[in-house]
Amino acid sequence: MSLSDVVLPRVCAGCRAPGEWLCTSCRDACEPESLRPAPGLPVRAAGTFAGPLREALHAFKYGGAHGLASDLGALVARLVATDLATGAPLDVIVPVPLHRDRLRERGYDQALLLGERIAGSSGLPLLPALHRIRRTAPQVALDRAARGRNLSGAFVGMAGSLRGLRVALVDDVVTTGATLRSAAAAVRACGARSVRAYVVASDA
Repeated sequence: MSLSDVVLPRVCAGCRAPGEWLCTSCRDACEPESLRPAPGLPVRAAGTFAGPLREALHAFKYGGAHGLASDLGALVARLVATDLATGAPLDVIVPVPLHRDRLRERGYDQALLLGERIAGSSGLPLLPALHRIRRTAPQVALDRAARGRNLSGAFVGMAGSLRGLRVALVDDVVTTGATLRSAAAAVRACGARSVRAYVVASDA
């Protein structure tokens, strides 16, 4: 038991049961989904953005509960492991980055923490290849069309840094897919051979 567990005992973010950041019952309630928000961009979600998973993601993303990265990342890692086992080859994990201003405000990048957990489980290397060059308006406040305009050209990466690689793009939530589409375009511009996206939850 760590000092943080003594000072702040682990309580499930979904149902408030003591002992874990996200309890087994809440994890088992997640039903994976497959989406395709754009041609050539398959997306796998560990569950629906509702109930315990929604509460856990809010605590993780906005409540400073970065300890949830392990349990939430494990949900996504299962999807990656399933795809690898069934013949969907992947070479590298690439998280969707925060803008530096938002990173400074939040203190951590939730997609990077998820990516670290997934990389550790899958054995795939983690490569933070993208940079967010514009601080965009919060997507939650925008309609579908505005979300696409908001994220257009928001990400860049070094030319050739992903040449020939099959990329697993990682983020926390997908709604319209605008963020993933923009990040995937930047990944392809870096020379990626293919892109598959993985998220904790779908709010589509």
